[in-house]
Amino acid sequence: MKKVSFVCLSLLMLASCKNKSEKTVNEALIIKKDSIPTKKAVTANTSSNAKKTSASKECTEKQIEYETEQICTFKNADIDEVYQRTIKDKEIEQSELLLTDLPKENITKEINKNGLISIDYTVSPQKTVIEFLFAGGVTTLSLEQTDKDVKRIIIHSAD
Repeated sequence: MKKVSFVCLSLLMLASCKNKSEKTVNEALIIKKDSIPTKKAVTANTSSNAKKTSASKECTEKQIEYETEQICTFKNADIDEVYQRTIKDKEIEQSELLLTDLPKENITKEINKNGLISIDYTVSPQKTVIEFLFAGGVTTLSLEQTDKDVKRIIIHSAD
């Protein structure tokens, strides 16, 4: 009886090890209906990606430890346009809670729901910084006018 249970456990462990070795980090199994399964390489996220999303917007993204930083340059735009586009495209979590128009002076909007404590607006003539204070971290939206362009920086930071 001991031999039979030992053989069964050995086979179970061997089958388990074999299944784990077939699943590698760099490969994903794609199965289509009525077709043969094929393997396709999956690309890992790099620490710095450069991409163009439209003719007027160029973005780069960096991942540094507990922080993600996205820097975008909007050609021939002003701060208000970029602010409205950021809300419309929902580029930031809970962006629907932002004020409909950029304030002209520094204010703090208390929220206290869904983990969001408050939104702080810091306004200066050529730059606006908006901080979302969450229970688990801070998201910062920075809009800076440089000549005809706007530089938008979104930083997600964990506590």
